[in-house]
Amino acid sequence: MSTHLKDMANQLVHLAKQSGASHADALSLVDAGESIQVRHAKLESVEREDSRGVGLRAFVETPQGLAFASASSSDVSEQGLKSLVKQVISMAKISEPDPDAVPPEGANHPTFEDMQAWACKHPHQAHGWNLEAAKEAALICEQAGLDYSDRISNSEGAHASFGETSIAYAASDGFAADYQRASSSLSLSVIAGEGECMQRDYAYTRSRQACDLRPANEVGVEAAERSLRMLGASGLSSRTSTVIFEPRVATSILGHLASAINGRSVLQKNSFLSDALNESIFPDFVHIHDDPDHPDGMGNRLFDGEGTRCQARTIIESGRLTGFLTDRYAAKRLHTSSTGHARRGLTGDIGIGTSNMMLSAGEMSQEEMLHDMGDGILVTELMGFGVNGVTGDYSRGAAGFLIEGGKLVRPVQGITIASNLKDMFANIAYLGNDVRWFGSVATPSIAIKNMMVAGD
Repeated sequence: MSTHLKDMANQLVHLAKQSGASHADALSLVDAGESIQVRHAKLESVEREDSRGVGLRAFVETPQGLAFASASSSDVSEQGLKSLVKQVISMAKISEPDPDAVPPEGANHPTFEDMQAWACKHPHQAHGWNLEAAKEAALICEQAGLDYSDRISNSEGAHASFGETSIAYAASDGFAADYQRASSSLSLSVIAGEGECMQRDYAYTRSRQACDLRPANEVGVEAAERSLRMLGASGLSSRTSTVIFEPRVATSILGHLASAINGRSVLQKNSFLSDALNESIFPDFVHIHDDPDHPDGMGNRLFDGEGTRCQARTIIESGRLTGFLTDRYAAKRLHTSSTGHARRGLTGDIGIGTSNMMLSAGEMSQEEMLHDMGDGILVTELMGFGVNGVTGDYSRGAAGFLIEGGKLVRPVQGITIASNLKDMFANIAYLGNDVRWFGSVATPSIAIKNMMVAGD
């Protein structure tokens, strides 16, 4: 399958060159997956996705410079490929030239030896599930959640999914490569309590192979425990407080950082960190890395969406921002080298994103953090998205637990936590030793001092 996809991507590039493109690159993709939903021990839905498509980006020479366009098609017949090429070339000829356009030539591609070594280290392994196995896991997961306590009053269903994606990339400079990726997941959402005193929460697990997922009954128990512990949640008076983000919600903090150091956002002055290069924006005990080859990460990749070789890098070193994340276009405009962070779909402009982003652990357990800080808020859920990427202003709805005397004393809800992301980064007081992976992001608990908490 992957060889066929690579041949198709190469064919698109060849046809584009024949039709007048000075440069071109192409993607070919097959995505197949299945999912199953059970609720109250009954099968509720079965879905299958089986999609394939190709995407082409072509550059043409104009008197004013290079112009380009991109488009995609699900018609992968020979005539379909020719029609796509004709469409993209026509679009490129009427597009506005960009003097800073970077065609797919001269990227720092992985070598043949690099690709062989990667294939040996990462042989393709299937997800290992079928519908019956996924259904069995979902049933076990849901039953474990419902059986955990008689205060678990309802189930919103257990969901299991699995699939494989095959992708090939080819460029007019002769580089062509492909890869396959498998994934599987299991989740459950349950409701605790009754009437006006109900609380809902969920748990999930995700991995490349089904055999590496957390046990189904463990996921069910976690969903039940998270729902039960929020029973009786009430409001809170407004205050300034230290706020602990548990790992599941702390991933959002890394997401805000990744968006702020996106090279294209920096170019457009749409980031509150545009002028923060080489500055200390975190305390010196904070270290954040991006690793495209990590045994626990779901974002492993040898090359990015432009065929640039991905490399492990330290994003934050002892609190200092070491550089921005770039594709080749942003790198050219910022007068630096591409960091290999291009993200790309079948069509549209190239984006920028991390591979496996990791915040290094601290030395304290969450219990030790609570004891050391005395009073504060433990946030276990965030709602809404009141974050301004340009100014860094931050305001989100939250729920969790009131901390007094180093202990969790009661659940709280209906509060809003607010600050500015620059201040939040600088005011990190503790990092836990409880690092957890959530797909392609790993983080421990993060405690941030001097946040505003708006309540009753």
